[in-house]
Amino acid sequence: MNYLYLTRSGLKQVQATGEMESISTDTCYTEDFIDRLNNHDFEGLSDYSNEIFLYHYVRLLEFSEILKSSDCSRYSFFARLLDKNLFIKAKAETGHQVSLIIRLLTTVSSFFLFVFSFFAIIFLAFLLPFYLVRRKEPDSTLAFDAGRRVVFLIRSKAAFQKCRLSIERAISAVTLVDNFGGLSVPGISIYSVVCRRNILKISVISAFHALRDIRDFLKDGRFMLGNSCALALFPGYVKRIAHKAVYESCLDEVVRLFPCAVFYTGDKDDRFALLQTRVCHREKKELVCLPHGLEYGFRFPGGLAGTTFYCFTPEAASFLNRLYDEDKFLYADSVVDAMYGVGSESKFSEPIERVCFFSEPRDPEVNYQIISELVERGVTVFVKLHPLEAASDYKHRFPNVEQIEDLDEAMRSSVCIARKSTILLEASRRGVKAIASLVNDKDRVYVMRIFPSLGSENIFKAFTFDELQELL
Repeated sequence: MNYLYLTRSGLKQVQATGEMESISTDTCYTEDFIDRLNNHDFEGLSDYSNEIFLYHYVRLLEFSEILKSSDCSRYSFFARLLDKNLFIKAKAETGHQVSLIIRLLTTVSSFFLFVFSFFAIIFLAFLLPFYLVRRKEPDSTLAFDAGRRVVFLIRSKAAFQKCRLSIERAISAVTLVDNFGGLSVPGISIYSVVCRRNILKISVISAFHALRDIRDFLKDGRFMLGNSCALALFPGYVKRIAHKAVYESCLDEVVRLFPCAVFYTGDKDDRFALLQTRVCHREKKELVCLPHGLEYGFRFPGGLAGTTFYCFTPEAASFLNRLYDEDKFLYADSVVDAMYGVGSESKFSEPIERVCFFSEPRDPEVNYQIISELVERGVTVFVKLHPLEAASDYKHRFPNVEQIEDLDEAMRSSVCIARKSTILLEASRRGVKAIASLVNDKDRVYVMRIFPSLGSENIFKAFTFDELQELL
């Protein structure tokens, strides 16, 4: 008998012969599935509501969709506890029988992990400021100037790249960097506000922020996923909640130190984006979002960042204003040009006649398939890997395919191929051929329904490898 089997590495289809094959969630991404994603009444209470929705509620819907076509399903003892909880809830929602003992065991396990996580979060949130003071460079403290007119909040290299020209052109600006994870970009650590004079106050406030976050996180999780799943989320968020609580305490200090400033952020929909939006709204500050990633075309429970949110295309701005019933989503050529670095001569040199494929860290097997097909068809293709991917993996699979390490150099290619990325928008804006390779069902739905900016008529779409070869 064939049945679905949840393992630590994902869903498998077990054949009557005992052979197992992986099941992709790509087939779930239909027009109807996206409509159901938007058909919810969630109102985010916590700064984590968007992440719970995107990474866990969507996975629950994926499990439910796959289970609809199966009469029998099981899970491995070694499967991740959160996946087990989501799988069991999806089974119950699709009419599969789930024993009371199984539900009780997973709930009790989740509860005990939640209790451990609760104390770990409070402990870390209280101690983290002391750690930050000890590891801080001697010259990293900042003489804050209350007259600063612009403050950039930077948390990633991608966000810095999107804000770089705006930072260079801004008058009386300061760049505050979240370097907790070792981020190295020009700017001053936001944790420079922590000093021996205020460290105890920030530690205590951070612990209270963490308590509030745990409470609201639990409410959002229960509403979207149910009690057991909500409890099972916490082990994966111990460091995240503690880190964000300390960041919030420091941001509170920063907002008070710059009473006249306009704030800019590259975060668009994660916990830090919602935190920055909430703090700026409370303090009546303007927060402008220059997103470092594509805008999603489904409605997040917590909304998107900022009092003003600049989109990559006018179509995206119009779509998001309708979706959220707001008017804060704007499009401006000058702003988008600055985000893409237009005006930087070194970045926009003459294109080089070559084909470059820009990979993605998610679903790497799709990257492998595209590269293999291009090579088999005689196309000389270069590859620019995503920073989260290992060059050795690709070198082992494709020893004769040259990798380009520098992003600016890769962007000089006359033909840029990607699956679903801002790379396509940047390439099309430079006037080179940008091709979205949509041979994968999930990528196709993401481009056509989830990322409104990629619907731009300036981006070529290839739905098959034959169409991709014709465009080349």
